[in-house]
Order: sequence, then structure tokens, then C-alpha cells
Amino acid sequence: MANTTCFRNVGPTVALSVDNTSHAAVTVAASSNDQVNFAAFLNVGATTVAVNVAQGTAGAAVLPVDGTNGTCIVLPPLMTAPVAYAVPPCPFSVTAIGSAAGPSLVYITPVGDQS
Repeated sequence: MANTTCFRNVGPTVALSVDNTSHAAVTVAASSNDQVNFAAFLNVGATTVAVNVAQGTAGAAVLPVDGTNGTCIVLPPLMTAPVAYAVPPCPFSVTAIGSAAGPSLVYITPVGDQS
């Protein structure tokens, strides 16, 4: 039996046009009074994208390379559906960088669960 989790949009979607240099920090905010700790991420571009998420102003995004680790969320190219991740409470800040010149369009939407 499959498990299904339903999320509801609780704020406007932020769009980032990402290339191979770190995108400036952008704030993602909810338009609900609920505490929001999840966001849906969708990369429709043809390059892999690393997204850095922070409670204050997010630092420059860096793609992890061989033998290193990072604290970013790595989104595959050409996603057909968004993936929800736990994030700091809204509002939070994001930066992003692509693996190639791109650009890749990344959409981030604050979401809440239906419970």
C-alpha cells in the first residue's frame, strides 16, 4: 500500500533563473499565519542545480564535487514533479548555482501539510 502526503501551497512561488554562478539571495515567504517548515522545489532546466537554504541570508551556493560534502539541496535536471524538503521556518532565504551555464529555472513554493 502506497503512502500519500498532501501539501497545500501557503505562499507565492519564487522563480530563479540559475546559471553557473551563485544566484543572489532571495527570500521565500509564506502568506499564511501557520508555521511553515516545508517547501516544494522544482528544477525544469537541463542542468543540475544546488540550492542553499538558510534562516537568515543564505550564503553563496556551491555544488559539491568529488571528495567534498555540502549542506545544499541538489536538484536533478528536467524534473517533472516538485520534491518537498524540510526548511527553516518561513521566511527563509535561498541561493542557487547550476552545474553549467544554463540557465535552469528553479521554482520554490512554501507548502504546509494537510494535518
